[in-house]
Amino acid sequence: MRKYFLVVFCLVLLFVVTGCGNKNQVVCTQTETEGGVTVKGTVTVDFDKDDKLTDATAVYDIGNKTTADQYCALMKLVENPDKGVKVECSGSKVTIKGFANADLDEDEEQVIGMTKADFIQKMQAEGLTCK
Repeated sequence: MRKYFLVVFCLVLLFVVTGCGNKNQVVCTQTETEGGVTVKGTVTVDFDKDDKLTDATAVYDIGNKTTADQYCALMKLVENPDKGVKVECSGSKVTIKGFANADLDEDEEQVIGMTKADFIQKMQAEGLTCK
């Protein structure tokens, strides 16, 4: 019984110290199939205490390795270490860290500083499901 209590106490302490459970975060997902290739996308977005968007990470799991390699090469073009944008590719997964700072398109609306409610509304309008 004492070991059980000690383990539970350590886990609770870990959550309190690391701030787990207190993150102001939204996760949006979408799965699309085009040309026989299924892409599962997950965007994890962090907000500050005022619900303003501060950072985002996008992970795309592409069902076809050849397509994933091509998408990775394309995304490497937006990689910008000066802005904190890093692209990592592993197998069929392409991860873009610092996604919110990426220069994706001149028409692309700037999302840094966007409120949580506005961001969720924007993602849902684009067909993503957010939690």
